[in-house]
Amino acid sequence: MIQTILILLGGLAFVLLATQVIAFVLARKQRGRELIHLDGQFGEAIRSGERVVAYFFAPSCAVSRTQTPIIEKLSGEYENVFKVDITEEFNLARSVGIHVTPTTVIIEGGEIRDVLVGARSEEALREALL
Repeated sequence: MIQTILILLGGLAFVLLATQVIAFVLARKQRGRELIHLDGQFGEAIRSGERVVAYFFAPSCAVSRTQTPIIEKLSGEYENVFKVDITEEFNLARSVGIHVTPTTVIIEGGEIRDVLVGARSEEALREALL
């Protein structure tokens, strides 16, 4: 019985790892993609050509809940930081290519410059914003 449980846990760990790898590969494909068909304040900020940080999260995601306070702190220090709840803005998340939460997308000149999948420390996020 213990052996069966260990096999199941190993399989689950493999599936979780595979999901993260797929999300990483998909995120890498988004770099350099032009974003022009977006509406509202978010779309205006992107079309301005300035740097935009879009933080895609899900309220039900435990990792998102740990990342959100860091993003909120940075939003007080940097311009054009947007929090996007994928449960409310599913089509926007889909149009940007979001597959996993949390995902932070850095956009410059109307194109995706970097995609950070998963939680990041405050220092790592600051470094990515340089």
